[in-house]
Amino acid sequence: MLPFAAGLAVGVVAALAASLLGSRRAQGLNAELEARCERREMIACRQLALSHQIGLDGPRDDKRAFELFERACNANDVTACLHFAKALEAERTGNVDQPRVIALYERACQGSQAEACAALGKRHEKGRGTAKSPEKALEYYQRGCDFGSAEACGGLALAKYIGMGTDPNVEQAVALFEKACNGGDAEGCHGFGRMVLGGRGVQKDEARAMKLFERSCEGGAVTGCRALGLLLSDEKGSTPPDPVRAKAMFERACNLGDAVACERLERLGR
Repeated sequence: MLPFAAGLAVGVVAALAASLLGSRRAQGLNAELEARCERREMIACRQLALSHQIGLDGPRDDKRAFELFERACNANDVTACLHFAKALEAERTGNVDQPRVIALYERACQGSQAEACAALGKRHEKGRGTAKSPEKALEYYQRGCDFGSAEACGGLALAKYIGMGTDPNVEQAVALFEKACNGGDAEGCHGFGRMVLGGRGVQKDEARAMKLFERSCEGGAVTGCRALGLLLSDEKGSTPPDPVRAKAMFERACNLGDAVACERLERLGR
């Protein structure tokens, strides 16, 4: 479960160390959290689960982390339900209990956990672990966006643009892509950049689109890297071509598994 643990590490260390130990080291953190958890402080149980999961105070213990997440979730700590769902989903055994994961995301989403709603939207959009349902995807994306998930706003923007589970609405799509991008969603920046580049529902502006693609690529979206490479290699655009930088963008996207970028590299004589 390394991807999940890596994403939590910085936040957990900062939050737990600051709130519980001040300037002291993490040593002894688990004992302190264990005592509070036994007093039925569910936030402490959740924090202890996170500590066990990343090995903050001692060796990693995924089994104990799962037990603590479940305990806190069952006591209506919906944030623990979200973490538990993500932990189960990241299992490396390949035997993910999809119905259980979805049920946990449902519980977290009902408790206003925006990230859980976004996850459910994507699952229903792709038909992953559940039946594909554009209408349900739209519903969850809307809820997640309302709760503050930039990723959910990005999913909702795409739904509004292509008419997934709803009538197409370019103006709403543009506003949602911009909201998603401003909220830190790299795919949202790519979507917004595509709208700006094509002048769809917003004034066409190639220079602005390039900045949005840069932002998307730096945020980790392979689509943003590819789009930036294509724009930098387009001799018919208003932006002067930059073959060296374009190649770098294609290499970055190709290394992340993008077939189109790999093809472009071959044309450039990788």
